[in-house]
Amino acid sequence: RQRAIQMFKQDEVKILVATDVAARGLDIANITHVINFDAPETFEDYVHRIGRTGRADKLGIAVTFV
Repeated sequence: RQRAIQMFKQDEVKILVATDVAARGLDIANITHVINFDAPETFEDYVHRIGRTGRADKLGIAVTFV
């Protein structure tokens, strides 16, 4: 997990795929898109997931497949 996150942060890889559990606690700047393969169980989990994008007054896009 740490190696994948570091590679993503250093722009060595462009896409990071994470499970709900893996996504918790991630603090990565400048995420522009969050794509949910499935809808989270709760509204709070949804807000947590999409909260990875659009931080610090930046725009972000969140998409959920249903």
